[in-house]
Amino acid sequence: MTRKWLIFYCVVFALVCPALPVSAIAKNQEVAIAEHCEEIKEDLRTVQKSDAKLRVHLGSRYEIILSRFIMPLNIRLVENSLSNAKMVENQSKFADAKTLFNDDYIVYQQNLEELVAMDCKNDPSGFYEQLVKVRQKRKVMERDVLSLRTLISQHIKLVKGVEGKN
Repeated sequence: MTRKWLIFYCVVFALVCPALPVSAIAKNQEVAIAEHCEEIKEDLRTVQKSDAKLRVHLGSRYEIILSRFIMPLNIRLVENSLSNAKMVENQSKFADAKTLFNDDYIVYQQNLEELVAMDCKNDPSGFYEQLVKVRQKRKVMERDVLSLRTLISQHIKLVKGVEGKN
């Protein structure tokens, strides 16, 4: 059981850490990938399921924030002649960032599916190259989430600014 967790954490670490150049794979890494192929793939499936749940959770939260908070507030402000250009701009940026998050997740998930489907016993180098791609796509997802969080924080500051004016 301990060995399985060690392999799981190694796979998660490999996905989260900055990517090394593709040519950096050593012979001992190739051997390790080939020997532990099934355990690695099982751990990747676990990561895949976990990431899917997280994306659904975050995606639904972002949709709720946009449709139940940002947009209704901006509409209400316009109706009361208190329109705020910065809030409208932030709404647009948030909607665009949410769309980008969804699109980038689809690409990441497709790359992860390709990785899980690969034959890592017979092609450990190819498997490693795909792993590097998946790492890069996961980094993109991380940046998307950070961008959305930043836009949420900015919107909260803008709302507090509007509250202070009234």
